Amino acid sequence: MLIRQIIFSLLYVFLINSVSYATNSSYNEKLYTEIIEKLDFEPKLDASEITVVIRDQGNIVVLGGTVKNYIEKSIAEKAVKEIRGVKAVLDEITVNSSRWKQKKSDKDIATAAINIFQWNVLIPSERIQIVIDNGNVILSGEVDWQFQKNMAWGAVNNLLGVKYIVNNIVVKPSAKIDVSKVKENIAREFERHARLDADRIKVETKGKKIILKGEVRSFDEREEAEYIAWSIPGIEEVRNELVVNW
Repeated sequence: MLIRQIIFSLLYVFLINSVSYATNSSYNEKLYTEIIEKLDFEPKLDASEITVVIRDQGNIVVLGGTVKNYIEKSIAEKAVKEIRGVKAVLDEITVNSSRWKQKKSDKDIATAAINIFQWNVLIPSERIQIVIDNGNVILSGEVDWQFQKNMAWGAVNNLLGVKYIVNNIVVKPSAKIDVSKVKENIAREFERHARLDADRIKVETKGKKIILKGEVRSFDEREEAEYIAWSIPGIEEVRNELVVNW
């Protein structure tokens, strides 16, 4: 009798695992198809040499392969993050600039970047340094706001010949921070924002650092919450721990 019960228990566990595996496999195949179709649909992207691997029961999408320039790498990652059900993306795509017919030297890239910085009124070009080695770009310096750091990255991101970008620019705000009102100001802005569910986001503060916790419905919502946090005068760091839960 005992042996029969053990056998039935083992069979039950096997059947449950088999059903679970089949369900996950079916979901992964559907998600894989949606990702490939999304990448192929994107007009600004040549996805012919991009690979897709789905891990952790569909929770993580790994992008690999090669593209012609760094902006395509960014476009691919953003496109996949827009797909319902994607919770995390690992971007392991490499840039093979030799595929691009208009090759650019490090000097060409540096000259173009400096010109863009100087012509953009929102980028403090005099406070940013740029080092380029074989198409790999390192940005450094200090700025007052996170959006200035992001704009410097965005400007270089669009340049021909760029293979990789390391953004070491540090945010050192000149504005003073009123710690007592940080959480209140963020909460009010979250409530005013139509795209955010403020009730699902928890805000913690530690000096000049803001920590975001909780759940959001999309990567866009996650990025928007972080942007709002960075908009508080005097903030030096934002740690975004929000989890995407469709």
